[in-house]
Amino acid sequence: MATVKAVVLKHQKKEDDTWNVKIRITHERKTAYLATSHYITVDLINKKTFEIKERNNPVYDQVMLDVLKIRSELSALGNQIDCYTAKGLVELMNERLTGKDRGIRFFDFAERNVRDMEEAGKRRSQSYHAMLTRLEEYAGRNILFSDITASFLTGFDTYLRNKESRNGTGKISQAGVRLYIGIIQTLFNKAKLEYNDEDRGLIRISNNPFAKYKLPSAPKTRKRAISPEQIRAIKELKIPINMHGTLIARDVFILSFLLCGMNTVDMYYLDTIRDGRIEYCRRKTENRREDNAFISIKIEPEAEPYFDRYKDMLCDRVFNFFTRYSSDKQFITKVNGNLKWIGEQIGIDGLTFYAARHTWATIARNECGVSMDDVAMALNHKSGYDVTDTYIKKDWSRIDKANRKVIDFVFAKEKPED
Repeated sequence: MATVKAVVLKHQKKEDDTWNVKIRITHERKTAYLATSHYITVDLINKKTFEIKERNNPVYDQVMLDVLKIRSELSALGNQIDCYTAKGLVELMNERLTGKDRGIRFFDFAERNVRDMEEAGKRRSQSYHAMLTRLEEYAGRNILFSDITASFLTGFDTYLRNKESRNGTGKISQAGVRLYIGIIQTLFNKAKLEYNDEDRGLIRISNNPFAKYKLPSAPKTRKRAISPEQIRAIKELKIPINMHGTLIARDVFILSFLLCGMNTVDMYYLDTIRDGRIEYCRRKTENRREDNAFISIKIEPEAEPYFDRYKDMLCDRVFNFFTRYSSDKQFITKVNGNLKWIGEQIGIDGLTFYAARHTWATIARNECGVSMDDVAMALNHKSGYDVTDTYIKKDWSRIDKANRKVIDFVFAKEKPED
């Protein structure tokens, strides 16, 4: 809960030997100050503590009226107070005291959500940070939800399309625009759930800019699958022993393929092997599914050397990638950077780590005849049979059989002719 107190700041003495009385609000270990219209001289200040004297002090009595009102307003916020920073509370209380309360501040709500994501270890918080940076560049921080209209979003859309992307590859793409404004839409919907109570007739966010503004359509995904011959070429590529990062990238790519397209972030945090199987919840979707996106994959013999090569000797996790790279983000960035070089050596333009996942799925379906349902299960996608899933226990051997077919198709040696 936030605390409120009337104070004077010793170092802010005015030229006329007075101090402005401020109202200090402390919230989540952060402090911000609200200036009042009152000034006092040193005779109304305790010389030892430099606090405002309470007795026979009419200024103190006047300021305390505002302090009591602020405490009442903060109490009325209830759990919604967690959506504000200390600075945000000061600005809100200033609006309440002056009768200029215009609405809910977008950045306070958004930043609170980002902090929750970071504490939960969610990588998508990085995209939210990027969006807020662009939004602040466009319109500043003093944005209310009521300021975000269809015309505001159209202007932001145009602004984004004319800005250079962070990675220096040109203008922000349509996919980037869709991502950023899609995040605003997500926050808008969450804020309405938080602040509006239709049953009681309390509507603090009434506007709906997305009724008129439509998100840009999603661009068609470029097919990233490569051929079995190219998979083998990557595995067999001779890489100088001094190119450690490139060696890791090659191995991680093949390891992903051998584990049904496992993602780098899941490799980075993997901590469970049980009965010759890796078990984990896919971090990308675990909070969106009732089963927490849990999956169990058998470690095939072809994958065992990679487990030995990158074993975490302290047994904190399965692989030691977390000791080599400071974060899962750095891990994938370095891997993709080195895969580009690998692709150039064997004639694959723009090779990325995700090609391993796409290739596994393509070969499983098109070459090995694995059903779409089993491909989806191996990729740890949501099945689409929500009700049925509650009745049927998952049979991980379906994944094992599919993976064995794919590995045999790509890596099995040709049998000699009779």
